[in-house]
Amino acid sequence: MPSSWTHVDKDTTTGLPIMLAQNIIVGAALTVGAIACSGFYLTMIGNVASLVPWALVVTFVAVAYTYVVGFAILWCVESFTLRMRDKFKPVAYGVIGAIGYGVWGLFVMTSVMNSLDQPLNGVVLSNGDVVAITVNYAVFGFIATMLGQAHATKLAARSKTAIGLLVAQIALAALGLVCAVMMFSALGR
Repeated sequence: MPSSWTHVDKDTTTGLPIMLAQNIIVGAALTVGAIACSGFYLTMIGNVASLVPWALVVTFVAVAYTYVVGFAILWCVESFTLRMRDKFKPVAYGVIGAIGYGVWGLFVMTSVMNSLDQPLNGVVLSNGDVVAITVNYAVFGFIATMLGQAHATKLAARSKTAIGLLVAQIALAALGLVCAVMMFSALGR
């Protein structure tokens, strides 16, 4: 447990920060979830893109959340659960992760989908689709953040595995960014 907000818990043998390991686990789980659900999201917007580039774009959105907003969420929940019993911490992490990623899905993912669908089909997501996306993102946020809290110390002890997962996430996100730029630049022509 950190004694102050400036203290960083690290694995004793590898020196990998525990919060980084948590975020890597969250990113890996959200990446798998994004790839698994990309077809579901694509059908919501009328199959306006190919599945593989779209899956990469959805992965980019997930990884962007993980490493932009995710660290702040983890820091907040760490502060929130500082005096909580250890057996309740994974659930508390999961609830905060569900709220954070659900809000991200509500605002960011639906905006990305509407930005692509409206120019091509002239329609935007229905309210039911927005609710489905938000709930889907909240469920994945709960699972990913709970897994991150529960298994971070194990991953921090395996620095090569952690670095491999991090590199894979960043590579998929970079490909997703390229695909997103290509898709949205084609809309501007």
